[in-house]
Amino acid sequence: YFYALDEVTGKLLWKFKADEFTGGATVGEPEGTVYVGSGKKMLHAYFLNGTKSFEFKTKAQVCSTPALDGSGIYFGDDGGDFYKLDRASGKKVWKTRFPSGIRSPARLESDGIFLSIGDPDNSKSGEIVRLGYDGDVHWRSDCGGKTRSKCFSCWTAPAIVGDVAIAGCGLDSSGEGAIWGLDKETGAVRWKVKVDNDCQTSSPVVVGDAVLIGCIDGVLRAIGASDGAVRWTFKAGKGIWATSALDTDGTVYIGSHDGYLYALE
Repeated sequence: YFYALDEVTGKLLWKFKADEFTGGATVGEPEGTVYVGSGKKMLHAYFLNGTKSFEFKTKAQVCSTPALDGSGIYFGDDGGDFYKLDRASGKKVWKTRFPSGIRSPARLESDGIFLSIGDPDNSKSGEIVRLGYDGDVHWRSDCGGKTRSKCFSCWTAPAIVGDVAIAGCGLDSSGEGAIWGLDKETGAVRWKVKVDNDCQTSSPVVVGDAVLIGCIDGVLRAIGASDGAVRWTFKAGKGIWATSALDTDGTVYIGSHDGYLYALE
């Protein structure tokens, strides 16, 4: 089920049933609509009163959180298709095909769309990608292509800091991971932070000229965007799969598989 709750009381307002919901939901405030993908192989669009706006059928389950701009809805599916739908009608504008599943939320920048792709179970590889708003691929980075795994599997939304695109990737089955800093214009590797476990589920969060990203080794890292220098680390009791949240006062909140929610300065 997908649930809508009253933000003041926590009481149930409405719900609808589909298969598993893995990705997050995105609200389009002007049209009063919430967008979410599901294991039913659909992107669902529901008005905030619980009535259905539309459902768009895909060939594979939709686990990526939709991204919105003024005209479009952008998301990927586990079959490797990345879509732009018309935000007003729900009709397909274009589709671009990739060789691996797309669980990454798209990062919409003024000069392009950035996302990551990956398959941790079969090909055990992944890439980081930049597209134009017409769906054409500007570059697909294999992070140097020195191994069959390429960048490792990547499921997180890249962060853009200046001229660097940053994403975490990894393979939990083999205890390998890396945080990559790529040239925004070419996709070439600028730097790499090697990690002893998977970093593919925690999206990097921008804080000034650095990013925060957690990994399954249980470490939250603050990394300088320009040079990849690790500025500080925080070690939780178990792995960090979640994305950090920032308060306006500078507090960093992060959850861990040890069962704790941490607040950091």
